[in-house]
Amino acid sequence: MLYGADKRVYRDKVPMQVLRGFNPTEPVKLSSLAPPIDDEAIRSGMVLVKASGDVDGVATPGAFRKAQSADAPSATSESTSFYLALHDQDSHDVQAAGGLVGLDCSDDYEVQTGYFDAGVTWTLDMPLTVGDDGIVTEATSGDVIIGYITKIGDGGNNEITYVGKTPSTSVANSTVVQFKTARSGQTKAA
Repeated sequence: MLYGADKRVYRDKVPMQVLRGFNPTEPVKLSSLAPPIDDEAIRSGMVLVKASGDVDGVATPGAFRKAQSADAPSATSESTSFYLALHDQDSHDVQAAGGLVGLDCSDDYEVQTGYFDAGVTWTLDMPLTVGDDGIVTEATSGDVIIGYITKIGDGGNNEITYVGKTPSTSVANSTVVQFKTARSGQTKAA
């Protein structure tokens, strides 16, 4: 049986690889299980927030949605928690459980994700924040920091090549950034 083989071939980017800090049976790690908003197209490795109020006229308090750059300035996100999607929204596990697991960026994780701003040249210890559509990008003055780059490679903008469990199907799918989560919700100074 080739369960999931087609999904690996046709995905846009490789799934998130958790390198450090996640043990699914460890109850003291910060994570959250919440239903994703319908048709949000959440993919493993995207940055998420929990919705408050209505989305497109449907009450969705507490449901996961893709984070946007407007969620990152400190004035609007002092009480906002950011999460990293562990699975794809349309995966069988998420559908069966009725919820998506998000790893809390205020805990101690190290991950590789393909959902990053391709226009940034990455440097070690660069502070990261949230870009549009759930991607990570370089933090600027006043942005909430969700993590720091821990490894750079020799890709076009210092990206690294993915070495995870799911084989990539093309060169475009196989670049990732590697970072540790921030743990503190601090903001970047001017």
